[in-house]
Amino acid sequence: MLQQAIWLAKKEVRQSWVAILFTAVVTVLLALFTTQLLEQSVRKLFAMEPFFYNSFMIDIMFIGITPSLAAIFMSGPYLSYRTINEDPYVKRMAFFRSLPIPIKTLALSRTFIMLATLISMSSVFYMIIAFGLSDTFFQNITPNEFLVFIFFWFGYTLALGGFNPFIEYGTSGKVLHITPFVLIGVLIIIMVIFRYLSNYSFVEWSLLLVKDFGWVIALISLLVGIIGCFSWNQLLTNRLLKRDFL
Repeated sequence: MLQQAIWLAKKEVRQSWVAILFTAVVTVLLALFTTQLLEQSVRKLFAMEPFFYNSFMIDIMFIGITPSLAAIFMSGPYLSYRTINEDPYVKRMAFFRSLPIPIKTLALSRTFIMLATLISMSSVFYMIIAFGLSDTFFQNITPNEFLVFIFFWFGYTLALGGFNPFIEYGTSGKVLHITPFVLIGVLIIIMVIFRYLSNYSFVEWSLLLVKDFGWVIALISLLVGIIGCFSWNQLLTNRLLKRDFL
């Protein structure tokens, strides 16, 4: 089953190389924008420089945008509203279901595609940020602490990443396009409440956690991420078992 899932995932990744390339380009642009916000966040938090920066926007980038790094979001189904009526992911799964491929293999291959996308796009995202940060940033956050910061947020992204294939193949094109707006709305409410109660943004809070707990917080986040990944795979498997694709 494992080898079959890997083979199927590789085959589909090769067929999507153009969309993957454009997704990487957009990821670079997002990283460049995030770099400036992260730099400002650290300056205000640790250097105590009296200036205004958009702490709300940096939360959007890490909480709302980084989970999308687990999806090939520059592919046709994500960019076209025709997806709502045509359901290309559902049609693809219907084709796979007509072949002698076990459900668990199909679900696992979707998870492997998600993991390959997440690891590659996250590598691009954080590499661009690392090279773009100034020496002043690393006077306040050591390279080791920055690495902890990366793994902390990677664990968060991993925990939610499996949500993408579940939505793609377990629901419909309408849900695929509506869900991001709903999630962003919910996240905005959570961020506003958190900021009101703690006087910190989530990213600022994570930087403080990194300072206080180091690798412990990163390992906890990665553990949660692994559990989340397995859980989403199981949910997708159960969904495919119950769904009629005829």
